[in-house]
Amino acid sequence: MPNRASSTERLPSGVLPALGWQGCQMVMVRALSTPRMVVCELDDSEHARRQDAGLLPTADALLLHCRAHVEPSFLKRPSPIRIRGAVAARASWQSARANLAEFAAFGARVAVLPARIAHRDGVRAEAIYHGFGLVTAEQPHEVIQPPDTRVGAGRTWVHRLVEEVVYDAVLSQQAAQRQDLGIQAFMKAGGSQVM
Repeated sequence: MPNRASSTERLPSGVLPALGWQGCQMVMVRALSTPRMVVCELDDSEHARRQDAGLLPTADALLLHCRAHVEPSFLKRPSPIRIRGAVAARASWQSARANLAEFAAFGARVAVLPARIAHRDGVRAEAIYHGFGLVTAEQPHEVIQPPDTRVGAGRTWVHRLVEEVVYDAVLSQQAAQRQDLGIQAFMKAGGSQVM
């Protein structure tokens, strides 16, 4: 699926708890043409409803328009996912800012930077001005600037599209994890022996 992205980007453990984002999931997704790490929570009741109804994510703009035309209530239903924000762990402020810039309408934006960069006055001033959160990459993760969590734009179908893209990535990640567990169990049971 074109909306999914894989990356070796790793967020240092402890960053989400430092932000108060316990119980959230992280998925790497291609949202708005840029791969980014999105932090989200599953809406358990809406997810269960969609699973029971056999409804797959609508992670394509044309398909979303068609679905909304055929079933107008679809866009009014709660999203199966709540986006907390996007996080970019980078070596430079410019790189983190570039990755997160387009995401302002969808959730908080947090740059995880080396402490020597995150503490610079210019970086802090720009982060405050643009609503970015700043967290140090080193343990213990210091929240230098909390992110602006207010989403400025009014809600449009694009918001739902991004939520559906993230939902698709969460389901794909869960399926991959289940498959990995199944392979591990198979290998432990001696499944690697050829007869």
